[in-house]
This record gives sequence, structure tokens and C-alpha cells, in this order.
Amino acid sequence: MKPMLRAEGLTKRYGPVLAVSNASFAVRSGAITGFLGPNGAGKSTTMRLFLGLDRATSGSALIDGKRIDEWPVPARKIGAVLDTQCAHPSRRAVDSVRWAAKLAGVAENQAEVLLERVGLSAVAGQRAGRFSLGMRQRLALAIALVGNPEVIMLDEPMNGLDPEGITWIKGLLRQFKDQGRTVFVSSHLLAEMEDLVDDLVVIAQSKIVGAGAAQAFIQRFQTQTVSVQCDNPRVLSAAITNAGGRLVSLADAQRLQVTGLEAGLVGQLAKDSGVAIFELREERSLLKAFTQATAEKAGIKGEVG
Repeated sequence: MKPMLRAEGLTKRYGPVLAVSNASFAVRSGAITGFLGPNGAGKSTTMRLFLGLDRATSGSALIDGKRIDEWPVPARKIGAVLDTQCAHPSRRAVDSVRWAAKLAGVAENQAEVLLERVGLSAVAGQRAGRFSLGMRQRLALAIALVGNPEVIMLDEPMNGLDPEGITWIKGLLRQFKDQGRTVFVSSHLLAEMEDLVDDLVVIAQSKIVGAGAAQAFIQRFQTQTVSVQCDNPRVLSAAITNAGGRLVSLADAQRLQVTGLEAGLVGQLAKDSGVAIFELREERSLLKAFTQATAEKAGIKGEVG
């Protein structure tokens, strides 16, 4: 299947600053792909290159096989939110969406429908300058959707949202996926992305350090940890060390964090040592994998999965 988004050798310099360095990755159609990286890693710049807001120094950024300026009506192919300051503060929310619809060549009467979809129907007549950051996020999303695009690109969409708002936008992104759309969403809020994304593209220090299925990324970069709660941590600690395991930490008075051993072996060691286990589980997380991946030399790049 042809990828919906593809970067090939994408590089962008701003004078002496290398913002994106030889980035190559693909985003598959119909999936939610997380674009993860620390602040300043190059996420926003990469998105701007896809949208034609900046010109690449070299390489290409293609949307469904074409540059954005090769699509007759770009808003019908891709809708994006890179900045919440997309509506004039003195203009009513509904008028901002109507203007965007007019520019995209679609029916202006969809504005009310879109505002209802993003939870702003009650304030459609208010001026955008009175909106909170979270409300501006919702308005920007409504504007991005005017062309009923196949691709949704969002830069840090959870910024400014309370927990209820975060739950709402994650549900909305899942709806987009269920409709067959492609979602490309950047974030540094890893814990809030872990249960959302199918795939990942990870960037650090302007370079891609991993791309592919989220679970494959976790397995590649994160060392598996076994968490065990027992009645005699001292005895079990000695058995684990003798078996070649490593104690990462004593999480609390009765819990050990162990690397280098499978959970089954830890359980057997406890049994052989006469130690009662209250809980035994293997832990892998996007946060731990991301921390390890971005801590490595940024020049490491490869496909995952």
C-alpha cells in the first residue's frame, strides 16, 4: 500500500541551524501515527515542510505521492493544525470557519456542523479573542476539517486541554481512523500517546531515530523490566543477583524492579527460595522506550517492525 505521507532525505537548514537532517520515513494510510520527540527536535519544522510553509533545503515531503502544491485543493487532501492562532481575535468563531470553507471551495453552511463536532456550538457567535487556549485548539481543528480531508496533521493538539479535553480529542482521532483517515500527530506528552497511536516516528536532535509499529519500537529500545512484590525482598534480591539479574530499584518496602531475567525465572527463583509472591509482571512502556531511544546517539536511524 502506498504511504499517505513520505519524507525522503528531508533536510532543512535555517542559516547555520540544522533543523531537520536527512529525515526519511513513511506514514501508512488509515493509521494514527505519533510523531514523538523532545521540544526543539524538529517536529514542527518537518510538518511545515509537508505543508509547504517552509521550503526544504533538500529532499522531499510528499502527501499521497505529491507535493502539497500539486494538489488542486490542498484542504481536501490534508487538514492541519500547527498553531492555535489561526483565527482573527475580533472575528466570530463561526465566521472564521465559514471563511476557511469558502477558501477551500466547500459549503459554508458546514461551519455550524463542524463547530458542534469540536464542542464549540454554544460559543459559535463569540469572538475568538475571548477563547481560552483549549477553545482555540478546538476552533483550529474545526477549521482544519472544512475540506473533509483524508489526512489530519496536528502539532501538539493536547496542549492547553484539561483531562476531559484530552479524552475528547483522543476519541475524535480514533473516529478519524475508523473513517479511514490518516492521522499524524506530534507530541512530547508520551504517556498520553501510548494508548492512542498505531505507529511511531521518533525524532531527536533533528534526526529520525525510529519509525514503525509502536510495539516494535518499544521492544527495540526499551529494556524489559520485571516488577515483583513479595514478602521477603532481601532473600529474593540475593537469588536474583546470583542468577545474573540486576536490581534496578526497590520500588517500595516489598517490591523489586529487575532487569536481565524473564518473569518466569524470577517466579521460579522466588519459589525455590521460599519467598511468597504477591504480584509479578513484565513492564514495557512508550515512555521508557522513548527515553532510551532519544538518549542514544541521534545518528542511529532505522526501520522498526
